[in-house]
Amino acid sequence: MASPSIAVLGGGISGLSTAFHLARRFPVHSGTRITLVESSERLGGWMKSERVAVKDSVGQEANVVLESGPRTLRPASKAVLELVHLLGLKSSLLTVPRSAPAARNRFLHLPGTEGIVTIPGSPLLVLRSPLAKILVPAVLKDARKSTSVVLNNSSPDDESVDAFLTRHFGVEFARTFGSALVHGIYATDSRLLSIRSAFPVMCQLEERGNGSLVRGAVMDMLRNSRKSKSTAVEEQPYELGDIAELMRDVSVFSFQDGMQTLSDSVANQLQGLAHVEVMKGDRVVALNKSKSGNEFETITESGKRLLSSHIVSAMPLPHLHRLLSAPSVTHSSPGPLPHLLANPSSSVTVVNLVFPPTPHPIHPDGFGYLIPRPSTDYPASSLGMLGTVFDSCALPTQDRLLPSSSTSPPSSGFTKLTVILNGPYDAPSPAPSSPSFVQTLLDTLRRHLGRAEPLPEPSLVRIREHRDCIPIPTVGHTARMAELTGAVRERWGPNAAVIGAGVGGVSVGDCVESGRRAAYALRV
Repeated sequence: MASPSIAVLGGGISGLSTAFHLARRFPVHSGTRITLVESSERLGGWMKSERVAVKDSVGQEANVVLESGPRTLRPASKAVLELVHLLGLKSSLLTVPRSAPAARNRFLHLPGTEGIVTIPGSPLLVLRSPLAKILVPAVLKDARKSTSVVLNNSSPDDESVDAFLTRHFGVEFARTFGSALVHGIYATDSRLLSIRSAFPVMCQLEERGNGSLVRGAVMDMLRNSRKSKSTAVEEQPYELGDIAELMRDVSVFSFQDGMQTLSDSVANQLQGLAHVEVMKGDRVVALNKSKSGNEFETITESGKRLLSSHIVSAMPLPHLHRLLSAPSVTHSSPGPLPHLLANPSSSVTVVNLVFPPTPHPIHPDGFGYLIPRPSTDYPASSLGMLGTVFDSCALPTQDRLLPSSSTSPPSSGFTKLTVILNGPYDAPSPAPSSPSFVQTLLDTLRRHLGRAEPLPEPSLVRIREHRDCIPIPTVGHTARMAELTGAVRERWGPNAAVIGAGVGGVSVGDCVESGRRAAYALRV
């Protein structure tokens, strides 16, 4: 029997994870050939970090990291922690403890108001918060809830995040907190997003609490507190080394040179392996079955024909749809697949701002603030801000203040912020290319931060527009993806898989896990 050959289509973090774990499952002496195909000249997809130098008017300099994609990771993903261990990235880790201001302090800006308000993190703080008039009635409403409407694991039923939270906590809570949460993760309208796909834990709490999220959360805490550490034995298929222990009491983490460290390290590892070929800058234009029907034939824009016994598509689902819909160049198509165009995607505008050192802080200590959906719905023409990350506070040791020639250095370092716009809004108005865009953004930030005086002139402004960068799992997504997986198995056979952010989750952890799972699930 010939050694298997495996093609991985797509070089984002899902495809990189797949190829990485395939290379571990089938080392060079196995005779297996692994080929990763990516249309662009770089690997890593939306994970992109850049270290740049900034300077103020008096000569103070700093070296800062700008992120245009995901900026932090949560330690809950064992698949990511395993990569950190296996790639030897421990020395470059930057961790934020749960006790840090960035972990404890998160804010909201309520549309139509000045300033930002702290999201309370404890029952006592709830009672003192201006948000109490929304939170207290909402919690009491849900705690008293007893209903037969439960999205349990055995049911295919689904609903939007907004409908789910409205059912439990009321309209105002769902709009204020639910839409803000969704803005921060999916950059979309919470009325579109599937609760079962986006936040399955909430469905589990509802079931556990017999229709009440509050009761479910309380029961969950009691159950966890009663667990004996000596009897809670968990099978551990991940190779974590001491990384799991290092992540104890960590809120989020990243790397000294940014998130791209993770994708670059995987790519560098793959490019150093004799049995792995990485093809960059060559778009796949056709995917066929060979004449024998036992192999897949991948044809690229440069004319290369790649025969493989197994195939994993980690491309965005609309890209795969266009590929399968294209007229076949040779042989036969592996077969159409359902639901590839079922979900839309969010487009976002990311603005990195670096302000020069100032005598007083520009913003309070914390992670940043989110902005709920306006009560009058999304306006047709607006700046379309979804939230702002206080990067200098979120990862304070990532940037480096350089020795200055200034004789009287300011009292604080540079301040780095990232503003996220667009998503469920129309394109920002004024447009990012407009001369008035930056000033409009600064004026808006000033109001949000409750400042009377203008913000200082930024030392750096970097604007990036990302089209269709976040897939939106709409209501019914889980059932549709189950049908898609079944169709792949039926029409393409057991030697194929379709994975990625559009299938199993948009977080970095979800994508790394999906690649890992696909690599070990292929039948060889």
